[in-house]
Amino acid sequence: MKITVIGAGYVGLVTGVSLAAGGEHQVTFVERDPRRVSDLRAGQMPIQEPGLAAAFSEHGERIGVVEAMNQAERPELVFVAVGTPVGETGDSDLTQIHTVLRELSDHPELHVSVRSTLPPGFSQRMPDLLGRPDGSRLSTNPEFLRQGSAMEDFRHPSRMVIGRYASTSPEHLELMERVYASIEAPRISVDVAAAELIKNAANGFLALKLSFVNEVAALSEEYGVEVDEVLAGIALDPRIGSAYMRPGLGFGGSCLPKELQVLDAAGRRHGLSMHIARAASQVNLEQQDRFAYRILDELPERARIGLLGLSFKADTDDLRGSPAIHVARRLVEAGHTVVAFDP
Repeated sequence: MKITVIGAGYVGLVTGVSLAAGGEHQVTFVERDPRRVSDLRAGQMPIQEPGLAAAFSEHGERIGVVEAMNQAERPELVFVAVGTPVGETGDSDLTQIHTVLRELSDHPELHVSVRSTLPPGFSQRMPDLLGRPDGSRLSTNPEFLRQGSAMEDFRHPSRMVIGRYASTSPEHLELMERVYASIEAPRISVDVAAAELIKNAANGFLALKLSFVNEVAALSEEYGVEVDEVLAGIALDPRIGSAYMRPGLGFGGSCLPKELQVLDAAGRRHGLSMHIARAASQVNLEQQDRFAYRILDELPERARIGLLGLSFKADTDDLRGSPAIHVARRLVEAGHTVVAFDP
């Protein structure tokens, strides 16, 4: 199948390269950033993700990179994977996806599936933005990729969610099935509004779990209890499980903090107070400050501190929302010098 992926960022690259690596699809990336286009054509990855560069190199004959939609061969399916970052108010910046949808309105014959993370309610507006109110050739396909293991997550997902409209055609749904034919995972086809909330709420719940674990760790420390023993005992309950049960500096990146803000903003628009989402965010910030203050308590004045690791987690170069950077800023604000290195 000929596939076009609009947006050669994290989600777009992992999606497109993984599909090409499957050996069944020809993938063309549409990327506006000329520097990124140049790098990709030279085989240089703009992001660090285990296995991505090797797969891009090995299957390069099935991958193309262009700067505009009209430079790509007509595809059977278009994936939209542009960024939808969150601003200070918690509302998603939908500028990029608005631009892409307006451009795609000139191609009503194309089948389009949106991989970008969407705030609740936005997908209902997409058919009109595309100039095709019936939504017959349109769907959403939220991703559940974890940075640092995204290539593996794409090949072996826990589930695959397709958001459909009432009038999404059988032909379009068949295309979506064909593109993922080689991937074994539970399929769920739901209304587009439900697909949005599945993505938003899943990440929100993971953030909540991490914040709760960090609160339990703080309480265990105050009572002189070994937190690993406590969490191991909790994790044996099959209703809870062992995933995301490790205390630490707190969570960062572009997903978990963002989803809490998106859920909070979505609730506010309808007069709902999303207390748990806000509390999880607050606990996360307090956890990072707790580490910083513990370090400060042990330091002499104007110390020089070495910091190993800046990204928000291992096996990625993503600095967005990094707890390490938050802690470093607190140390600098207190008059210390921080020398950082990230391998």
